[in-house]
Amino acid sequence: MSAFFHLALVRGAISGIVAAATVDLHAFLTWKSVNDVKGYNWSTAAFRWAQGAVTGALTAAGMGAMLS
Repeated sequence: MSAFFHLALVRGAISGIVAAATVDLHAFLTWKSVNDVKGYNWSTAAFRWAQGAVTGALTAAGMGAMLS
């Protein structure tokens, strides 16, 4: 399992997800009450996380090809 996390694609995907999570964290910090959870656009957040994973993986694959 640890070899899986050493793959450039996986590391890139994880870094992309972390970047997207950071954006959402800043949105979460602005919430004033629990009711703000209901109004949050979760489909956009999920799409951002998926975009981050794909973009990070593709970037890592490209960088890996350039550095090899």
